[in-house]
Amino acid sequence: MKGATMNKKITALICAAAMLLVSGCSEQNGSNDSSVQTESSADSVDSVSEAETIDKPDNETIIDSLNNGIIIDEVSGNVYKDERNANPISPNIFCADPTSVEYNGRLYVYGSNDTQQAENDTVNDYDYIKSLVVLSTDDMANWIYHGRIEVDEIAPWIANSWAPSIVSRVEEDGLTHFYLYFSNGGGGVGVITSTDPVGPWSDPLGAPLVYQNMPGLENCPAPFDPGVCIDENGTGWLSFGGGNPADGGGVIHTNVPKIARLGADMLSFDSEFVSIDAPYFCEASELNYIDGTYYYTYCNDWQNRSKWDRKDIPAPPTCSMAYMTTKTPLDADSWEYRGAYFYNAGQNADGESGMRWANNHTHFCEYQGTNYIVHHTLLLEELAGGTAGFRSIMVDYLPMNAADGEIPITAATRHGVSQIKLLDPYAENSGAVMFTSADIGYTDGNDPAAKSKADGAWIYVKGADFGYGASAFTADVKGKGRIEVRLDSISGEAVSFIEFDNADYAKVRSAEFSQFDGRNHNIYLVFSGADIELRSWQFTKGSEKLRPEEKISDTKIKYENLILTGQAVNPGPSPSAVVEMSGDGEYSVKSTSFEKGSELLNFGFINVDPDAKYKVHVKSIGLETENGIVEVPVNAELDPSSESANGLANGWMGAEIGSVVYGTKKCGIVAAETTVDWIGYRFALVINGKEVPFTSITYNLEISDLVLD
Repeated sequence: MKGATMNKKITALICAAAMLLVSGCSEQNGSNDSSVQTESSADSVDSVSEAETIDKPDNETIIDSLNNGIIIDEVSGNVYKDERNANPISPNIFCADPTSVEYNGRLYVYGSNDTQQAENDTVNDYDYIKSLVVLSTDDMANWIYHGRIEVDEIAPWIANSWAPSIVSRVEEDGLTHFYLYFSNGGGGVGVITSTDPVGPWSDPLGAPLVYQNMPGLENCPAPFDPGVCIDENGTGWLSFGGGNPADGGGVIHTNVPKIARLGADMLSFDSEFVSIDAPYFCEASELNYIDGTYYYTYCNDWQNRSKWDRKDIPAPPTCSMAYMTTKTPLDADSWEYRGAYFYNAGQNADGESGMRWANNHTHFCEYQGTNYIVHHTLLLEELAGGTAGFRSIMVDYLPMNAADGEIPITAATRHGVSQIKLLDPYAENSGAVMFTSADIGYTDGNDPAAKSKADGAWIYVKGADFGYGASAFTADVKGKGRIEVRLDSISGEAVSFIEFDNADYAKVRSAEFSQFDGRNHNIYLVFSGADIELRSWQFTKGSEKLRPEEKISDTKIKYENLILTGQAVNPGPSPSAVVEMSGDGEYSVKSTSFEKGSELLNFGFINVDPDAKYKVHVKSIGLETENGIVEVPVNAELDPSSESANGLANGWMGAEIGSVVYGTKKCGIVAAETTVDWIGYRFALVINGKEVPFTSITYNLEISDLVLD
C-alpha cells in the first residue's frame, strides 16, 4: 500500500482454509521409506541423470557427493524462533523500525541493524548502528536475509542510520528507482538510491536532506524517523520528527511532526514544512497513501492520559501506535486523529500480553491482496534469554476496513501470519532462505550464504510443494562435512545427503536419495559441523510415475497449489487449496495434505480479493477414507466479502462438542474435543457414532454472478 493505491486483482480467488494439529504423523508425512535408497535401486528415477544439463549454464559443473559415512548423531538445540510461530521473521538477526517495498513479486523489508549494535556493546543505545538490513519473502513464511547496507561506507558523513523508509517508482529511463530514507541519528534524514532493492546503493546528495535547525523546523527538536510515500500522481511526500519542544514537555499537542512535498527528483522539497497535530506524539513517523487518502502513523509517548481532551474518541494506550488521515496533507487543519490501532508489545486487549514493553515503529503494507502491519518487539532477544534491548521485526495482519479506512486496535502476536503459497523446491533457492534455524549465521556481503556455527546446526524451510516427488538434491557449498535433508521433523531419517570437501564453492549432487511424494513438506537441512557455507540448493523433479495424477471430478480448473500448516498454538488462517476462477460454474478443490490422526481445527474459505464480485454455494464436502469417499452435504451460501477465515464453521468457538456442523448424526462433520485449549474443539468425520480418519477433503463449489475487475 505504501507509495501507491491498493492493487486491483484481475481474477477472483477462493482459498479453502484448513488447520492441522500435527499428532505424531508428520515425521514421516508422505515419505514411503524412512531409509535412504541409492539411485541404482529398483525404484530409481530416470530423470536424475538430466540434472547436469537441464536449465544449467553450459559451463556449470555439478560434482557427485562423497560418501564417507559421516554421522550426524545430534542436532543443535540453540533455536529461539519457534517452529510453530511465524514471528519474528528472522531467527537470528536483530533488526527494527521496519519499512517495505514490493518488487518483482517479492516483498522486501528493511530495518535498523540492531545486530551491529549487539556486536559492539552490551546494551542497545543505538550508537553503533551505521547500517541497515534487508530481508525478503514471497510466501510470508520463509525469508531470505540479503545482508547489510553499509550506509557509513556509502555516505561517510552520517552519524547513524536508523529507521528507514522506502518507496520505488519507474522513471523515464524505464528502470525502477528505489529511494531509501533513513534517520541520521536523531539529528536529520538522509537518502540513498538504487535501481535494485538490494543495491548497490549511492549517495546522491553527499549531505543530509533534513538537518538539525533547518529553516522551518524550529519546533522539531529531533528531525528524524522519516516516513515516505508516493501518491497516485507520482508525487512524493515525506514526514519526520521526534521528541518534545523545550517548552512543550508533558502536554498533548506539541505539533512537532512535520510533512512536506518532495520535489520531482525525490531529493528536495517544493513546499513548506507543515506541522501535524498528533496527540501525545513521540516518534516513529510513517506515511502511506491508500485509495486517495494519506495515512500518517506514529508512536505516542509514555505519559499518563489524565489530560486527554477528547470525548468522542478514547485516549491512545501508553506508547501505542496511532494514526491520522487527510486528503490534503499541506492543510494542517485537515488532519483528523483516528485513534490507536496497535498496542505496545507489552499489552493487548486483555491487559498484559506476556511480551516485554518497548518502543515501537510500524509500517503498513499490502502484499498479494492482504494488508499487513510490519513492526518490531524484543521477542527474539527474550526467547534467547537476553535483556540488552535488541529488537526483532514482526509481521501481523492489519484489519483495515477498506470502506471507511477504520483500523480497529490489534496487538502483536507470536504466531504472526500464514504462509500464502508453497515454496518451489525445484527452483534454485538461496541458502539464506529459512523459517527458522539453529546455530546458523551468514557470510559477509550482499546476498550472503548461510554458514553453520556448530555441529548439528540446521535450517528449517516451511511448506515446499514437491508435487510428484523429487529424485535428487543439489547444493552449492563450501567447506568440509555433510548436509542432510530431513522432511517434516528434525529428528527424522535423512531422505538425502551430500558430503563434500571443497576449499571453494562447488555444486554437489546427492549420492543417495529416498523416494517420496506429497505436495506439502517442511525441509530441514542439517549440517554436520561448523564453518560450512551454503550458497544455494535445489531439488530435481522426479518421474510422474512415482504417483499418479490425482483426479478431481467436475473440475473446470484443476487446483494449482496446496498450502497447509501444522501450528498447534494460536494457528491463523492458512490456505490449503486455491482455485482461480475465470467464469461461473462448478469447481472442485481438493486438499490431500492430511494424514491419519490429523486433528482438523478449522476449515472454510478465505476471500483474498475484497473487491471480487461473486457468490459461492458450497454443495458438499467429500472426505476420503479407507472405505472410499464419504460425501457430506453442506448446501451453504458463503459471503465472499467476509473477512472470516472459517466460512464453513460457525465462527471460532461457535460449535459445541458433539454437535453436528454439517450432515446428519448418522454421517456428518461434528465438533470433537482437541488438546488445543484456546479453541476447545476440532472437526471430525463421524459415521454411526464413530470417528473415522480421512486423508483428503474435496470442496464442491458452485460459483455464480462472477464479475472480473
